[in-house]
Amino acid sequence: MKISCKNECNSLVSSLCALLREEGVSIRTSRAQKLLAHAFGYTSANGLLGNMPVELKVTTQVISRLSELLKTRHGVDTIAPSWLLRMLERDFMSLSTREGLDKDCYPSKLPDHTNYWYLTDKGWVPWSQMDFTKLRVEVGIYKVVTSYASPPLEEGEMPFICLARPIWTADMARGEFEDEAEKLERKYGEMPETSRMYPEVRDAL
Repeated sequence: MKISCKNECNSLVSSLCALLREEGVSIRTSRAQKLLAHAFGYTSANGLLGNMPVELKVTTQVISRLSELLKTRHGVDTIAPSWLLRMLERDFMSLSTREGLDKDCYPSKLPDHTNYWYLTDKGWVPWSQMDFTKLRVEVGIYKVVTSYASPPLEEGEMPFICLARPIWTADMARGEFEDEAEKLERKYGEMPETSRMYPEVRDAL
């Protein structure tokens, strides 16, 4: 489950509360925040919020912690924690995650004359400066663009062809994430600056 902002975290907590209510268990929102944070290994709800963007991965350890927390803190032993987490994943999983639409966004090596650009909360960042162990689409990456500049026909000339296109956009994700992506596009542009994508053209002018 990919969480990029406070609103998405609140939405996940609301889903958790709703699932518990369906099973006859009523937990205040603040306690549900703590339950979720502790289950995924954070010491507090603020610790989870302060670590965003983050991808919450369901593991056997998480399932075990949630089971223990439900029993000891809320007196609940009638709800299977694995079912609860599966339902949260189902409700919160975007089309992009479900269909693996980001599979081409993190090349280990770039093709010749090609670059990848990533829209983050710090602006457009080129592939060479990205840390994909921390940032993925829906986790700090809001748009992915690839640019290509063909080699010049003769040395010293400008590239013959320059192309750029998005390969992943936020409309493949959840609504809250798409709203944040639109704000960043207004701030930093829908594409990186042409002079950054094609320095060969800039230097030849």
